[in-house]
Amino acid sequence: MAKKGVFIRDVHSLEQLDDKFGATGKAMANIDQDVISCLQDVKQTLDKQLDYIHTRLGEAENKLSQAKSALEACQSAEAMAAAVGIPGTGCILEAGMVAEAQAEVTKWEMRYRQGQQIVAECQREIGEYNGPGGGHSLIQKMSETQTPKASELLRGCIDKLQDVLASSMVASTDVSGNDVPTTAESSQSDNPRTNDLKKFFRV
Repeated sequence: MAKKGVFIRDVHSLEQLDDKFGATGKAMANIDQDVISCLQDVKQTLDKQLDYIHTRLGEAENKLSQAKSALEACQSAEAMAAAVGIPGTGCILEAGMVAEAQAEVTKWEMRYRQGQQIVAECQREIGEYNGPGGGHSLIQKMSETQTPKASELLRGCIDKLQDVLASSMVASTDVSGNDVPTTAESSQSDNPRTNDLKKFFRV
């Protein structure tokens, strides 16, 4: 049969649990800040990589523009030479440079589109984490509201148990009709188990 009542040595365990509540709240807040910092670092790294790709794309487009200009100049010269009966080379070299530059532009365009998609996905994930119902609001609620509330309720229990420990225990007579001490101190002074508990809990 389960014993009824309050076990005095539970107070120490409750105080330890209250300390855990406080430590847990701080730990969750630290985790939240670490996650936010990590997401920001990832976003900044992706932005730098996307800027690099955009720069390389610009360089490739400039080379393509120059190659096309060279091909057009060559073709104009070829036409003038053909008009006076001079055979031309067909601008094979210039045409090859245009094809090579176009392939480079196509490569960096594809990488830039992919980079934009990745950055947009990262931004969406950050928005979901920081938005309503996201991880940030959940952890913030737990660390700033729920954990302090649980600690407050637990402290209330601890205070009540400490009141029990400090309260007087009143009784008039024992079964034989003899007077019984009327305070907790006098009634427990000759009880070895009570003295042990007093030493343990310093009451």
